[in-house]
Amino acid sequence: MNSKLRVLIVEDEGIQAMALEETLERNGYQVVGIADHGIEAVEMLQHYVVDLVILDVNIKGNWDGIETARQIQSVKKTPFIYLTAYMDSVTHQRAEETGPLAYLSKPYQESKLLLALEKALNNQNFKKI
Repeated sequence: MNSKLRVLIVEDEGIQAMALEETLERNGYQVVGIADHGIEAVEMLQHYVVDLVILDVNIKGNWDGIETARQIQSVKKTPFIYLTAYMDSVTHQRAEETGPLAYLSKPYQESKLLLALEKALNNQNFKKI
């Protein structure tokens, strides 16, 4: 099933985004695009079929990753996984309100990324579009 899962990456660190893309593709996932800020992510979501978003909490632009998640959900209910280097309690509370499937710490470990994706696929609320 994962070979057909279409993933959008929202990450403003180019090297991190490319590493994520390479890891996902090597493991049978399809990366439909990489956005480095929230508005671009929403635009891509409107133009591509996206099954899951991997979303950095701290991205450049007017919206952080949490606001980007809210905007994405207002356009199309799309499950997502947060990626973050650090999350204080206030940020964590804001993030929880958006209903992520999982959190990954930066630098991410490939095994944890794949486990989070498998959990997302097995989550009873996850529906492949």
